Amino acid sequence: MKDQKISPISVLDQSPMFVCSVMNRTFRNRAQAELSRQNLMTLEMASALAALEEFQPMSQQELADAVLTERSVAKRMVDNLAKRGFVKVSKSEINQRLKILTLTKEGVEAVYKVHRIMTNLKQDFFSCLTEEESNEFFRLVRKMTLANHP
Repeated sequence: MKDQKISPISVLDQSPMFVCSVMNRTFRNRAQAELSRQNLMTLEMASALAALEEFQPMSQQELADAVLTERSVAKRMVDNLAKRGFVKVSKSEINQRLKILTLTKEGVEAVYKVHRIMTNLKQDFFSCLTEEESNEFFRLVRKMTLANHP
């Protein structure tokens, strides 16, 4: 495995950030393909449902902040999730301009399916590592991210 190259361009092949980006893109593509195959949703929509599961009720801005995206992108996600019957959108009693989001029964069921898909995909993706290696990888990636995240 040591002689295998990820990129034919040496400077990229030797860049940990490039290698991580390829790994991330590969995982995201596999996750998106599996979610699409089961006619569920996009990976971004799945992230929004996970945020709602943990923090509901929440506003669209809070959702955008939780999934680290722009408010306009969050609005499109919410519109699509509501159209599929996964999210209920209501107006705040305090501020009528503020939209409050909650999961519907169908949304809770979709979250369960997404969790199952993502757990299976993660197990498959990390199967090349021992449990200790997997834990160490996650610890190091979190450490680097937290040290450099705004």
